[in-house]
Amino acid sequence: MKDKRLKMIQKIKENQPFSDCYLQTVDPWAISEKLLKDNPDMPLKVAKAMTFSMISHEYTRLVINEEHKEQEQNIENIVDGEGLYEEIQ
Repeated sequence: MKDKRLKMIQKIKENQPFSDCYLQTVDPWAISEKLLKDNPDMPLKVAKAMTFSMISHEYTRLVINEEHKEQEQNIENIVDGEGLYEEIQ
């Protein structure tokens, strides 16, 4: 299992966002299995629905964080904060 993950991680491009790496490496069946192990009375369909909901929630959170950081970097590149501070004083 670890060998499989290492091969997958090696295929990932260096400049690829972590959110994309997450989607490529997350194992939905392992999450469903864990849910079913912890909740033996849970129907399989519910476990699958919860799994994909958790994966999409985490992916959304990662994408929002990455986009926010990218926007901050773009603003910092455009605006010279020190130059503006000196002009104001």
